[in-house]
Amino acid sequence: MPKLLETYAKRISIAEGVYAREHDNAAMPRDKKIALACVLNNTNRFMNEAFENSVGTQRADIGNYKKFILNLTNIAMPNLIAFDLVMVKPMTSRSGYVTYVEYVAGSNKGGVNQGDVFNSPLGFNGSFGNIDENRARYTSAAVVEELEADAEPSWKPLKQNTKTEDHIACPMPTFDVEKYDGVDSEGKAIWTPVELVDGKVTEAGKYRYIYDNCIIPQNDLPIINAVTRDIPLVAKARRIAIYYSQMAAFEMKTEMGEDLGQNLSEQAVGELKFEIDIEIVEFLKGLAGVPSVSFDKALPVGVSMAQHYEGFKETLNQLRTVLYNRTRRFAPNYMVCAIDVLEVLAFCNGWKAAAPRAVAGAYMAGTIDGLKVFVAPNMNPGEFFVGVNEGMVSAAVYAPYMAIVPTQLLGFADGAMSQGFSTMYALAALNPQLVVAGKIVKEGAPLQVHSV
Repeated sequence: MPKLLETYAKRISIAEGVYAREHDNAAMPRDKKIALACVLNNTNRFMNEAFENSVGTQRADIGNYKKFILNLTNIAMPNLIAFDLVMVKPMTSRSGYVTYVEYVAGSNKGGVNQGDVFNSPLGFNGSFGNIDENRARYTSAAVVEELEADAEPSWKPLKQNTKTEDHIACPMPTFDVEKYDGVDSEGKAIWTPVELVDGKVTEAGKYRYIYDNCIIPQNDLPIINAVTRDIPLVAKARRIAIYYSQMAAFEMKTEMGEDLGQNLSEQAVGELKFEIDIEIVEFLKGLAGVPSVSFDKALPVGVSMAQHYEGFKETLNQLRTVLYNRTRRFAPNYMVCAIDVLEVLAFCNGWKAAAPRAVAGAYMAGTIDGLKVFVAPNMNPGEFFVGVNEGMVSAAVYAPYMAIVPTQLLGFADGAMSQGFSTMYALAALNPQLVVAGKIVKEGAPLQVHSV
């Protein structure tokens, strides 16, 4: 990857300028540069192989055509909002995989079982990792486990006359082993000291104890393992063509000074970019599902618009809470909304609008307390959702295989001019838990009439 970044440094520099203009002067992250370099390399390799044995075209024409294609990639890719919403993983073949690593328990200890997930960027089987009391004790000397009658504690040697301050996470009195006997009237757990017989408990139940994990050799150590997982990807195509008259192009150039072929090419590329952005937004909206929270836009009696709309930040915080409680790890870093949601955001403290400019399709509108806000034309009035996209942690993956590549411009005897544009990419879900939907409504409190 460093070699690719060096090879395409000049083109990436141009793309950085495009990205900064579209993202309120933000710097293009390194992972986005790597993705762009990989797609540029795919395109460059394709062009070299396609014209390797060409004898019917002048080499100078081939060079200009190749430059045109690479320029399309340079401009189109940084303009996609995909980089901010989903993980971008370029593919070097039409089918591929997203490979990631999960870290799991390699030992049974207390309530932790071998294979339990400790850390997973994508939340395989809906879990980003167990976070409970058992997990908090996994590497410590404290053990709480279920034992059958006449069973020995699993972890040895036991510490005798253990003091409470030996382990903060699991305070122990001065007894070797304690048995769980329910809760008292205040809801506190009751732990009763027990005597071991030949090193074994006499009754089945839940027990807690502390073993000596400092002496050597150790009979056993808690283990953490790495497990790789794959998500298959298959690229699909989008294609469009331009078709116009040579005479119409001549007339437009002569009378208006405009290049009809170039204008149509820009429209074709813009349409592909527009539809990719819309597809990604629609895909994420589907993953988000039914709104988890809502904000009533109707003004309560005696409350100003500024005061009421400022309360929308509480709705955003509720979405943050929903997402964090799902994952116990992540908070959202982007938001996608309908254009009318900006009417509410404009009154919120912490809202920073992006520099005004002429836009088409989906675009970055600004930030709210560090949360990037994007407007998409396919969002229905009042709709919005928030999500996480950071490195391998994302709700979905956009995997470009072939950047927007045009055919050569063809002219026919009747004066018809034609050129095609194609792109190939995969789009797949990674974890729907990482995107949460909300809704702005306008209902208002029902009017109540009181008799006097």
